[in-house]
Amino acid sequence: MIKIENAKQELIHHIEEQEIKDLKVKKKTEHVMRVAEISKKLAIELKLTEEQIQLAELIGLLHDIGRFEQYKLTDRNEKFNHGQAGVEILKKDNYIRKYIQEDKYDNIIFTAIYEHNRYQLSKGLTKEEELFSKIIKDADKLDLIYEAVAIYWQEPEDIQKIEAGKLSEKMLEDFYQHKLADIRNKVSKTDEILRFASFVFDLHFSYSIKILKENNHINQMIDRFDYQIPQTKEEMMKVKRDLGKILAKISNT
Repeated sequence: MIKIENAKQELIHHIEEQEIKDLKVKKKTEHVMRVAEISKKLAIELKLTEEQIQLAELIGLLHDIGRFEQYKLTDRNEKFNHGQAGVEILKKDNYIRKYIQEDKYDNIIFTAIYEHNRYQLSKGLTKEEELFSKIIKDADKLDLIYEAVAIYWQEPEDIQKIEAGKLSEKMLEDFYQHKLADIRNKVSKTDEILRFASFVFDLHFSYSIKILKENNHINQMIDRFDYQIPQTKEEMMKVKRDLGKILAKISNT
């Protein structure tokens, strides 16, 4: 069995050892703890075994370990792949053994962490690798949507940029095609709202949709802002209406 509490203490110790002075560290630590809990709930809902439930929780705990490496960098390279970095950290000197004694789940853990921030899942995954990759992707997105309501964009400068921005036509096209909007096509900070809204199309489990609908976080996120450009406001209201219909339809199937 996996000793989750021991794993949590090891992760906290690892983070403290980095001596990172970035204020994001506390928020990211809280994020991984919430994602671990959501992953556990998803695994329970999927009626997985007790050991599989613990494995899902452990992957949730470790999925962003590469972020703390990124926070140490003075030059924040946007191309830094924190999923890949996380795998490298856990493989180095067999560090993964600090979190789980047995090695039979190593490939699943490494694969899920590597896949969690990819635009699409890689081809050729085993059934278990795909299952746990989907669990962590859903859990991560659900908490990121929560953070979009409660944590992100609190500074007046950020709020102003979002309320004054236009929306990317390419990202809108992705959204209306019911696809995850590609953030590489972002033209303004407002597009970050659209990106989070499009997470709906990249959720894999009905229970994830249920959580999203019950929390009402998508509507709360969109309604946080007073969009100043009429076309942007109209599009955001349309996005909100469309998502409402989509969530209602999914919930009734």
